[in-house]
Amino acid sequence: MTGGAGVPSALLAASAAFGAVWSLLASTSAMRRRLALRQHGSRGPVLRRMTAGIAMAACAAWLLVGSGARLVVLALAVTAVGSFSYRLVSSWRERRRRRGRTQAAIGLCDALSAELRAGLPAVQAVERSLVTWPEWGVIVTAARLGGDVPEAMRAAAAEHGAEGLRAVAAAWEVADRSGAALAEVLDQVAAGLRSDDDARAEVVAALAPPRATARMLACLPVFGLGLGVSMDAHPVDFLVHTDLGLVCLGGGVMLALLGVWWVERMADAAEV
Repeated sequence: MTGGAGVPSALLAASAAFGAVWSLLASTSAMRRRLALRQHGSRGPVLRRMTAGIAMAACAAWLLVGSGARLVVLALAVTAVGSFSYRLVSSWRERRRRRGRTQAAIGLCDALSAELRAGLPAVQAVERSLVTWPEWGVIVTAARLGGDVPEAMRAAAAEHGAEGLRAVAAAWEVADRSGAALAEVLDQVAAGLRSDDDARAEVVAALAPPRATARMLACLPVFGLGLGVSMDAHPVDFLVHTDLGLVCLGGGVMLALLGVWWVERMADAAEV
């Protein structure tokens, strides 16, 4: 299978492989969130994604069986770039959600302190404070039913970015056991969480230029291809239709993605 007839197969194989990677990554991410939150609900969506991923992987393998090494390299390169781009977007969204949960924990401290100072009972104060954060409804349920509110807060703190709820739970227990004013303790907790969040924001801002530089360097070869095409140097033909070009294409994609992955890994470690 060569020439024009092989291009559709390569594109189909790359699409199937990318779909397989996307489905499997989505299913494993969902499973990790489920395990982190100790949830035991329906696993149907996770299993369906895993099944779809396996089916697409089998389809990609079947399409590539009759193809030569050239189409295999092209399909793997397209799949690697697409999958890695998806992971970058997912990581960016997860960082945004994590920052939102951190801000929500600080807002909970401020709102709960204000409601308690206004003279509301603890249960009503919790209900009013969590009106804008329905994902933490387990805390409201525990307060309404007379359950263990600190334990419910610790359960909600299992999500990335919501770790500040552990400090709120500890403050609740200290105030309950010692008789101290919970509002004053929450003010101190909020101040500490806000200070930590400001420090983390400074780290994120400092890491933004290295991240942007790594991504820009990874994209530079694309502009190089455009420059070569404008000069009638036929760089795409060289990369796709020659053995040396395939080696350059595969090695270049691997090194570009490896460089971005390395920078992202160091940046993620510094943000923790």
